[in-house]
Amino acid sequence: QGSSIELSADGPLREPYACYLQGGLNFGHVQLGALRALSELEAGGFLRREGP
Repeated sequence: QGSSIELSADGPLREPYACYLQGGLNFGHVQLGALRALSELEAGGFLRREGP
């Protein structure tokens, strides 16, 4: 009681775009959810890569 397996992420609408992630059942589930979300954002053209 009082615990949650809910995973949520929040971030600002303007730069710098930092994401704050909290919750999750265990590290594996959080990691999988974060990677899946990033993959979907990249596939939708919402992310751009910077650097070399």
